[in-house]
This record gives sequence, structure tokens and C-alpha cells, in this order.
Amino acid sequence: MLVVKGNKHVGIQVKESRYYFSRKWRSGHIGHSWHQIKKKKFLRDKGHVDFYVFLTYLPALGEHKISHFENNFLIVPYEEIERRIAVKDPGKREVYSFCFHFEGNKVWDERVTVSLENELTDYSEFLDAWHLIDKKLKN
Repeated sequence: MLVVKGNKHVGIQVKESRYYFSRKWRSGHIGHSWHQIKKKKFLRDKGHVDFYVFLTYLPALGEHKISHFENNFLIVPYEEIERRIAVKDPGKREVYSFCFHFEGNKVWDERVTVSLENELTDYSEFLDAWHLIDKKLKN
């Protein structure tokens, strides 16, 4: 996706996922989204993609069942993803998986090779961080 404002533009790659409640992680957390970025495409997109927007459809429970879905957005600059993939193993298929766990305003990536205490696993600052895109369009 390309966002244009005047003579400025921002490239955005959107990744979407529903929220899964079927897995318990080493951290004890239950629930995650699942987004993937192929290593080859990620490297190819450098200089063209400014932000990754991870959209997660989080079920909101009503009295007896799911009543609707909340949209949770993580707006992450390309450079930040590039820095954080250092704690990921793309495996034989060379795909980076991001499994975000949400608890209120806190967000962790559970699919990492380090403990969740590592700063590179905390994505909370990117939750609904639309101001990052606005800032890029103003500079």
C-alpha cells in the first residue's frame, strides 16, 4: 500500500491474522496472532517499504459467544523489524514468523529465540502507533 500526502509518500506492507487461543507458550501466555514475512521478500522490500502494519482480529466475547472482532494494529517501521529479526530463526523455509500476544496495552512477540525479558520482544510501543506514519509524512 502507498500513502501519499502532497509530495511525500510512505510504503506500507500489511499483514493480517486472526487471534488463536489454542497454544500455550513457554511464557505461560495463551493466545497469539500469526504473521509471516519471507526473508527474500523482506530483503527485496528494503527502501520501498517504510512500515509493516500487523493487523490482528481479536475476538471479543459477548455473554455466550464471540460478539464481534476488535482490530488491533501494530505499526512498526521497517528498520525496527530489521533490528528485531536478529532474535528470530527463519528456519529452512526462510520465513520469519511473528506471533503477537496481547494483554491490554502490552504486546509481545512469542516466536523468538530469546526470553520475553529481551527488549526486542516487546512491541507495546507500536500498538496503534499511527503517529509514526504521520511523522514520516511530515518530514
